[in-house]
Amino acid sequence: MFVAVLVRRLRPGATFEAFKQAWLAEEGHFGRPVRVTHARRIDEPREIVSYARMDVTRDELDLWLQRTAAAEATRHDRIAELIEATVVAGIYEEIDETELS
Repeated sequence: MFVAVLVRRLRPGATFEAFKQAWLAEEGHFGRPVRVTHARRIDEPREIVSYARMDVTRDELDLWLQRTAAAEATRHDRIAELIEATVVAGIYEEIDETELS
């Protein structure tokens, strides 16, 4: 299991709604279902974290990233005018999950 994490700070005046509209991918863009969650930082509303859990092998992930690279670059270009800074951008391999009830 892999997790893609991006933390972005919106430009002053940019809204999450405008960001999401620019961020949305075309149907079938990833070639498989992908569920992304966005969250807004409670003490800095311009900071948005986006994360997706991807149930793929490392080889599948590498192929997927290669196959979508050009379309992803175009999609990221669309949102660039709304983003002041990208604080974190990475794909991480899950190594532990602990239930803290």
